[in-house]
Amino acid sequence: MQVKKLNKLSLSLVLLFVLSLFVGMYAAFAGVCLQPAVNYPVGNNPNGIAAADFNNDGDVDLATTNLLDDDISILLGNGDGTFGEATNFLVGSYPRGISAADFNNDGSVDLAVINTLNDNVSILLGDGTGSFGSVTNFPAGALPIGITAADFNNDNNVDLAVTGLSDNVSILLGNGDGSFGAATDFPVGHSPFSITAADFDNDGNVDLATANNLDNNVSVLLGNGTGNFAPVAGSPFAAGIGPFSITSADFDNDNNVDLAVTNINDNTVSVLLGDGNGNFASAARSPFLVGDGPIGMTAADFDNDSNVDLAVANSSDSDVSILRGNGKGDFRVVTIFPVGDFPFGITAADFEGGGKYGLATANADSNNVSVLLQEVYGCNNTTNSATRK
Repeated sequence: MQVKKLNKLSLSLVLLFVLSLFVGMYAAFAGVCLQPAVNYPVGNNPNGIAAADFNNDGDVDLATTNLLDDDISILLGNGDGTFGEATNFLVGSYPRGISAADFNNDGSVDLAVINTLNDNVSILLGDGTGSFGSVTNFPAGALPIGITAADFNNDNNVDLAVTGLSDNVSILLGNGDGSFGAATDFPVGHSPFSITAADFDNDGNVDLATANNLDNNVSVLLGNGTGNFAPVAGSPFAAGIGPFSITSADFDNDNNVDLAVTNINDNTVSVLLGDGNGNFASAARSPFLVGDGPIGMTAADFDNDSNVDLAVANSSDSDVSILRGNGKGDFRVVTIFPVGDFPFGITAADFEGGGKYGLATANADSNNVSVLLQEVYGCNNTTNSATRK
């Protein structure tokens, strides 16, 4: 009798172990499950894209910069992953980069837009209904391209960092009322096309990193909390050929911020792992192959495994590559999802309010935005994706 009970217990433990293995294998191979893209018209030649709640209804909205119309398009989200018709607001000439934040501390999201041919930044203050007031412009260096927003001088007001073809980062400190002081310039590499902000050396101050297109490297500037910056001792750090976009996140779960860069000339993504002191080294298998002409990039957990993944907009292929992170700084599988023509900007957000990240791309040649939502019932759609290893 005692033996029979022991055998039953052993069998139960074995079955439980096998079930746990099956669940683990399913999670490992479940993949990234996105529905086919749904496209929404915007302006002419959309480049930049940002996601935020512009009308304070708790749903994520979208904004694009329309390069050839000199305006931006606002798409208000319905909370179910769909969006209304675009509303357009004039800015300056050749708007490229865009950043969303509350610049005047009124609780509503505002926008900052780079105007490349005007050498300035347009600030559009949101009224909380999805509409924006008249534009105020602030000088931002020669031929600005990239932009990011953060508090660089620890005064609880949002500031701006702008990169351009002057090979500098221009810092515009915010006054908290939607206005900004005169730009202060800090040199980086040649043609810094994009910029990201995070705390790279764990000192509580915001730092900056730029993707230097003509130098094939990344510049890292450490902030001192007063709005001033200095290059870290090891900067610049090598990337691939023609770095274009840069993003920051913790890819190896060591609580230090890492970097990822799209390299448009060799169709790869470089991953640089941070040591927590402001220095970076290439991940073991970096760079990672993606599609042709990778431009925009964003980081989020797309397969719901608690590890950060990467999504890359491949301009020449008109698709998006998803690189699945394993939480150790490695990315092994690329899943491809078609979008509109010549995707330039890309952003990730929870468009449905269910806690799962979707994607949106600004498609320069088809004048629309592609929105890709996660599959509700897992990876049961085989018509909208392919896999590269």
